[in-house]
Amino acid sequence: MAAMTRRIVAVFAVVAAFCLSIQSTAWAGVPGAPTAVAATAGDKQVALTWTAPGDTGGGGGITTYNVEYSTNGGGTWNQVVRANNTATAYTVTGLVNGTTYSFQVRAVNGSDVGVGSTAVSATPFVVHTANDLATYSACPTAIAGLIPQAGFTDVTSTHVDCIKYYGITKGTTATTYSPTESVTRWQMALFLTRMATRAGVTLPDGSDQAFTDIAGESAEIQTAINQIKQLGITVGKTATTYAPADNVTREEMALFISRFLEKATVGPGGNTELGSGSSAYLVIKSIDTDHNFTDITQNTYEMRDAIVNLWNLGVTDVQTGTLYEPTRAMTRKEMAIFMANSLAHTNARPKGLVLQSSSYRLQNGYSVTLSVTHRTDDFVAIADTPVDTFRFNHSIVSTVTRFDTGGMCTVNVAATSLGNTKCTVDTSDPKTASNGNLAIITEVPPTANLVDVWAWTATPTTVYYDSLYAAGASKISIQTIP
Repeated sequence: MAAMTRRIVAVFAVVAAFCLSIQSTAWAGVPGAPTAVAATAGDKQVALTWTAPGDTGGGGGITTYNVEYSTNGGGTWNQVVRANNTATAYTVTGLVNGTTYSFQVRAVNGSDVGVGSTAVSATPFVVHTANDLATYSACPTAIAGLIPQAGFTDVTSTHVDCIKYYGITKGTTATTYSPTESVTRWQMALFLTRMATRAGVTLPDGSDQAFTDIAGESAEIQTAINQIKQLGITVGKTATTYAPADNVTREEMALFISRFLEKATVGPGGNTELGSGSSAYLVIKSIDTDHNFTDITQNTYEMRDAIVNLWNLGVTDVQTGTLYEPTRAMTRKEMAIFMANSLAHTNARPKGLVLQSSSYRLQNGYSVTLSVTHRTDDFVAIADTPVDTFRFNHSIVSTVTRFDTGGMCTVNVAATSLGNTKCTVDTSDPKTASNGNLAIITEVPPTANLVDVWAWTATPTTVYYDSLYAAGASKISIQTIP
């Protein structure tokens, strides 16, 4: 009898264990819904992200997520076919541009599919790229040490470095720039007039322009406001008010910079189009209408055109996103981006003799264009500078050298396509024009190699010695890859 009892107890124990096993797997709970689902549209695709549900429902945890889409506002749902994946992000591809898709995500555990998340919508679109970027820069970062750091402790930005270098900004103190502060309209007037002298704009006299609300500002600010009115960069809030203390909105910034560029002198590699009127003249602007912004349709035609113009010129801080935020106040950091990128289209170039390339890393067989500019320490163009340019192709052979022990060019150095006698400034070398710029040089770098290019100047018949002239020469390196 006792043995029978023990067998019955053992059987019950096995049955109980089996039932617990079934309860923990097949009878697991339904997972909760994923949260914080976000959708970012792109070209024929939408990138989704979400947060895992707090309640996995047991059953061994989440094993995958089902991604579902609808093209009729959630009337019917289709599941995206994909491999099991516990990642909380997925990009749905193969979509139709211009079609609005709704998406929801369901968590799946060992036995159940959870409830759907809150649906989000996105519309894939053709991703455009800017058409009329400047070829060269007013502050080339590819040339190490050319543009010093601004020295501000509250921001690290090559654009801020650039406008400090040209004297456009002085900072809010000697050591702070206050990058997140808004730009006021009186500050904008100062920035624009300081920028004008570097960009080849002749400033008018700054005589009174009938603004009645600027009397409390300093003489410098009043003059700057009157000058940008004379230039047609601003028309004021009204005919008699400038509103100097108001913040500059991002749409106003587009108007200011677009109007400014049409007054500026184009530099090497800057984009120009025909200006308005019957006579043919060129101004810095783009006439392309492509863009990716979805939030500028409510703007006036002039403001919308200004935003699109600057986007195509590569001036705006937003180049790949879809939101321009036209009514938001412009920050000082954003302003620096607009101004530094704008200067690249103008004749503003760094002090000294400076060599730039249209690209510093390119595929085999492609050509680059080289620009040489010459400026005084005050950024004034220097004309009639004879310039010698030469190049050296690197080699895997360590014995190949560019200069001998005395510093003279070896046989491994060659003149560029615009050069004459290599490593010698002679009377037949090209000279900078009245704008301080040399004619553009076209070069095809060697295949799968690295080429160094120099530009330098001296009195004609002077021969280059690296130990004597390297400090004053401008040298760049260009790499080619398969």
